[in-house]
Amino acid sequence: MNREEISPRDLTLVRLRFLDLLKSFFQREPDAELISRWRGLFTALTRERITPDLDRAATAVLARLSDQTLAEIRDEYQELFIDPYSQNPLATTASHYMDGRHYGRTLVACRELLKEARLLPGRDVDEPEDSLLLMLDALVTLVDEEKKGGPTMEAQHRLLKRFLLPTARSMLNAARDNQRADFFQVVLTFLVAYLDMEEMLAESRPPSPDDEPSPAGPSTGTTRNLFDKEERHGA
Repeated sequence: MNREEISPRDLTLVRLRFLDLLKSFFQREPDAELISRWRGLFTALTRERITPDLDRAATAVLARLSDQTLAEIRDEYQELFIDPYSQNPLATTASHYMDGRHYGRTLVACRELLKEARLLPGRDVDEPEDSLLLMLDALVTLVDEEKKGGPTMEAQHRLLKRFLLPTARSMLNAARDNQRADFFQVVLTFLVAYLDMEEMLAESRPPSPDDEPSPAGPSTGTTRNLFDKEERHGA
């Protein structure tokens, strides 16, 4: 993706659409409607040229979506993420990979970062703040705030570099060793390729004068709830 060919606003909209797609893999058990949406989106993505790694990963995801049935993908999701008696679970929290256990020091640090950015889990959220899904939603919220003029670039980069990208890479390594993670191994490959691109974009953007770390969070002074039922994220 050539940033010289896309305006900052359009780039933000593209990022939000990618992040919304990535969230959809981990937000709920797949159904026929979701599989159909994925097939359509990845068919379109394979016609684009973004980065070599992301292009290869998109092609691999589309191939799995073509080869595997809904029942197979749904059963894999259940075994990896839902079934408490599964012999092949795939952990999704940063603490698991960085501390060796859930609810570790990494969760405390991630929670503090989100608190500084005035992001809190919604009342119905029962996952820890360092879960992959909530971290993706936090990044969506911060990007959405940037679209509205909020100084969130620094918080985005900290979340990405310290928590989100290391967790995604660790999950991918774990998926490669998990005999049941056929579909989600390629999904996680796509996730890591996209987050690598996010990191590249973050490091190439000059910081805004107003975009400094602050315990007061974004200048709007507004607290946002992750997965707020009344305020859905997206473009």
